[in-house]
Amino acid sequence: MGRTIGFASGCLGCLLITACSTIDSRIQEKPAVYSALSPQDQALIKAGTIREGLPKEAVYIAWGGPEQIRSGSRNRHPYEAWVYTTLKTVFVSDYYPQFYRYGPYQYFGYWRYPFWGPYPYPYQDDFISIEVPYKTAFFEGNRCTGREFIRE
Repeated sequence: MGRTIGFASGCLGCLLITACSTIDSRIQEKPAVYSALSPQDQALIKAGTIREGLPKEAVYIAWGGPEQIRSGSRNRHPYEAWVYTTLKTVFVSDYYPQFYRYGPYQYFGYWRYPFWGPYPYPYQDDFISIEVPYKTAFFEGNRCTGREFIRE
């Protein structure tokens, strides 16, 4: 039984490791695109950096696939924006209903101590994670025309 659980967890771990996309795995996925780049661009891609003028495939190798793709037009030129997001945890006061202000908590308090105001410390549900953009690459045609980073 123990050997079966160990084997199954080992297989699951291997699957998780192989599912992760890295710069090296994306280079192996698109070797023709990477070899067609100049040595300076190859060094940028290896460092996970992009510059204006790179093709879409090179940006994909450096940054991976985007979470969102937006499109529009500027000065009558169509463009595409690849948006990359991350999770941010924020404290939100009074986001969830304060159920403990009603019923027995209002009269007896938390653990029967007198308590008549709001909860004295942040409750675990007062923290939420939201998805926020942190970098964007802009394209006109097949070429990168700009990039944007959000710093905090």
